[in-house]
Amino acid sequence: MSKNGTRNLGEKTRRIVWAQSAGRCQFENCNEPLIGHLVSGNLGANKGYVAHIIADSVKGPRGDEKLSPMLANDYTNVMLLCDACHRQIDRENPDAYSADRLRQMKRDHEAWVDMVLSAGPNSRSHILQFSAPIGPNETAVPFDDCVTAILPERTPAEARPIEIKVKGMHYKDTDPTYWIVQPEVLRADFASKIHGRFEDSDIRHLSVFGLAPIPLLMELGRLLSDISIADVYELQREPAQWSWPENREEVHFTRHRGAPGPKKVALKLSITNEVSDAAVVEALGPDVSIWEISSDLHRAGIIRHKADLERFREIVRRTFDEIQNQHGSDVELSVFPATPVSCSVEFGRVWQPKAQPSFDVFDRVPDHGFVRRLRIKS
Repeated sequence: MSKNGTRNLGEKTRRIVWAQSAGRCQFENCNEPLIGHLVSGNLGANKGYVAHIIADSVKGPRGDEKLSPMLANDYTNVMLLCDACHRQIDRENPDAYSADRLRQMKRDHEAWVDMVLSAGPNSRSHILQFSAPIGPNETAVPFDDCVTAILPERTPAEARPIEIKVKGMHYKDTDPTYWIVQPEVLRADFASKIHGRFEDSDIRHLSVFGLAPIPLLMELGRLLSDISIADVYELQREPAQWSWPENREEVHFTRHRGAPGPKKVALKLSITNEVSDAAVVEALGPDVSIWEISSDLHRAGIIRHKADLERFREIVRRTFDEIQNQHGSDVELSVFPATPVSCSVEFGRVWQPKAQPSFDVFDRVPDHGFVRRLRIKS
């Protein structure tokens, strides 16, 4: 089989196959673009192979005495493949790829192309990846996982994500220096990579994927603000994905008011785990009014519905207002979070700098209890 086609494949058929595949390899999970060669600099290079599912020759891969001549020029019997995948199905391991399996690959790829391209320009979203070391571990957010998560409601506005990533730091999140350096890195990167583009209307929508310590995620939320048009995603562990599973029970939240009087107020966010009053008193002292937003379930991976986040945002917004109404605008507010990634970002987004008081964010440190990490302020 030649690169540009087979002896029985017409020009019209080849054009249909290229169009339906959007110029990408149709082998499952490959999707390699087949125009352009970056290494050589030849941006017009044709790297695609049109490959018959039922060979046009009886002696070819998956050849059939009746079907081969009948389907030789039928676009439904032809796939577009990269060189490596073409070799797999026709030369190196043809017996592993039945005609039915290859047809399913072709159908799946063409359905995916149709779904993405049907969404239209208003669906485009810039993918923001924010990652920072958590404890001894570096973190990463794969771009392909982000693209999968936003489809089909949104499509990527650019071929690469906007990355705010700190890696290879000598300081871990248990080191106080980490909390001097990291917030400034986040703010500087946000200003240079996002803020100006929002003002210029270059970015109209953000899809936010974060893996970082909770206080930094809250600061990211503050930078995004409640008025930014953004969707925040949650890393799911079972199965591992960023897409919303939309399964299991929905999560509901309850607000518990603290005692009136003290100017010192603590807000516990008991979502993934319970935050005890004793831990708060140990950090702030006894003269404190303790408020709480609590979920009806406590566990990691609790947020599995997009609507869960909407309910969390609403109760946080009301709680901020109630704390200020009860304790005054000069309240000394501290937040003690046990929250998933998405709730941490949304908590920062909900806060309004001109309408609500600044607050300190504490973080739980093994063997040390809660430690103040940073201050969210205008």
